[in-house]
Amino acid sequence: MLNNSFWRMIGLFLYVTFLSDVVNAKEQCSPEYSLPEFQINSTQEDNSDENPVFVYFDGSLSMKGFVVDQPGQKNLYVSVIDDLQQIAENVGAKTYYHKFGNKVAPIKENEIARVIKPTFYECKGSVAECDNQYTALQLPFKAAKANIDGTYIIVTDLFLENKQLVGSTLSALTKPLKSVLKKGKSVGIFGVMSSFNGKIWGIPTREGPTMAYGEAQKRPFYIIVIGDQKNINQVRKNLEEQHFIDGDEAYKYALITSSPVSQNLNQAKIFKEGSIGNKISKSEGFKFEYLDNGLAHYKFITSKKRSIKFKIKETDFIVNGSSISNYRIEETMWMNKEKKCRDIEEPWRKTTHEKISKIVYKPEGKIIDLKMFQYKGVKLPDFFSKFRYFYLVNLYADQPGNSSKDIFAEWSIRDSEAQDFTDENPIEFKTLNLTKIIKILNSVANGAFEPKLIASIALNFEVEKK
Repeated sequence: MLNNSFWRMIGLFLYVTFLSDVVNAKEQCSPEYSLPEFQINSTQEDNSDENPVFVYFDGSLSMKGFVVDQPGQKNLYVSVIDDLQQIAENVGAKTYYHKFGNKVAPIKENEIARVIKPTFYECKGSVAECDNQYTALQLPFKAAKANIDGTYIIVTDLFLENKQLVGSTLSALTKPLKSVLKKGKSVGIFGVMSSFNGKIWGIPTREGPTMAYGEAQKRPFYIIVIGDQKNINQVRKNLEEQHFIDGDEAYKYALITSSPVSQNLNQAKIFKEGSIGNKISKSEGFKFEYLDNGLAHYKFITSKKRSIKFKIKETDFIVNGSSISNYRIEETMWMNKEKKCRDIEEPWRKTTHEKISKIVYKPEGKIIDLKMFQYKGVKLPDFFSKFRYFYLVNLYADQPGNSSKDIFAEWSIRDSEAQDFTDENPIEFKTLNLTKIIKILNSVANGAFEPKLIASIALNFEVEKK
């Protein structure tokens, strides 16, 4: 009995010692490193039942031409605005309607139908008495800051002179927008080319005073939606399904946001065994796993002739309608003189390489190629076969894009070009300073943006002699 107990104790001791060695070997198979916190889209979406919607209609006189039919042209303004009430009510439980010019005035529900009638934009009083000469776009933006839980829908021609985009007037527009974007909200801009039969007021001239033009048969109007991305997407879905299901050229859309990254690729487990390439993933000794900290960890043996890259699709992490203009990587590499994990006893040594891999962006396919070991001194032929290496790379979205400016460029005209353009008697009239307005909105979004960690990858590997 004593002998049996003795040998059982010896066996248990040896088993625990073996397990301890295995655990220590596993722990020693990677250096000590810190991983940035995974950041997902931090939009603060409102999940309450109230979720109010505030709709603002531009009541300036230049809008009147949208509600008067133009023979031979399709009137999208009337059909889209006619459906906007239902679209707004699909977004939130309670909807409030307003008219704005130099000030904001509420509209009763039984008066909403007047928005598609000429009388909504007319005024029989004096210029001082009538509020249809000016578009104070900053007023709805200011309201959006005051009630961050709401969704704001603004219908306007976005026809703004340079003097409205400088100084205190510009500040009154950008300050509330910056506050809204910092709290995770976004701005969706929908442009619709519609028939037009009326006068366009406030066109700049070379001499200084503004002039009017009455020969246009088409011009764009815009629906600006401020709020949670899910509500913007709901408006977009309804508009496109009801009016632009075939990708009509008369329709444009862009999203301006400080939160263009929808998900972290590690959290979404986008990386797979084959993401590193079949030649490595199918080789002997290859192992892929997500570690407890979420790191995508690849363990393998490679030849010096092999090229290693990861192909990352923007569609896997970018919010539809937005873009990223700059990516950045943070990278660190360690080496150990023992290439077999079970033999590692000495600490890993961090290398001094500042550049190891590079990003190659392919805009035509919206693909990021993360090419590993590209610089002098850190190409695979430079590695020693007797060492083990551990390479950690973090990929960041460093700056949001400005693609929205390019989307609307063909519909825009500058102050300095306005008179020459008007003198050509165009049938399709452009929007004054549109790209400048969008550039301003993009600039505000860039200021509110914080770099986002997209992916973290670790390569734990040996290099063969050849």
